[in-house]
Amino acid sequence: MDPKLLFWSGALVNLGLVLWCVRRGIGRVRQGEVAAHRRHMLAAGALILLFLLSYVGKVFWLGKEDRSAWTGLDHGVLYFHETCVVVMLLSGAVALYRAWRFRDSLGPDFELPTDGPLEGGSSHARAGRVAAWSAWLAFASAGIVLVGMFLRAAA
Repeated sequence: MDPKLLFWSGALVNLGLVLWCVRRGIGRVRQGEVAAHRRHMLAAGALILLFLLSYVGKVFWLGKEDRSAWTGLDHGVLYFHETCVVVMLLSGAVALYRAWRFRDSLGPDFELPTDGPLEGGSSHARAGRVAAWSAWLAFASAGIVLVGMFLRAAA
């Protein structure tokens, strides 16, 4: 198997694990388990960081893909995927920044305050929703891109 296809297959699995962490984290915060939510979201962020670092290594050792045989549709799906990734990264960074600002309000045990809503909680949640939806779209479009890569490799 082509090492680049192997890399991109692993990257898709990694993004699937990110989505699993995100789904679990969302479920935990809905149950009021803020510390578990935090752990899952930090794990998702670590997986994304792992991918970004591995991508730099992939480009260094394996090079970039030859896209000369790609159709306009192939490029369009790739650009959509890349846009989703950028939106995921930016909105995830906003959500992380908002969460970092909660550190004094939540205390060491990450307990929600009982005297009212968490200041900035709604903007954190909005940014998190955008990041989660864009991650799902990035996953779906990455799957389409990868199928195209396998089809071109088999031809």
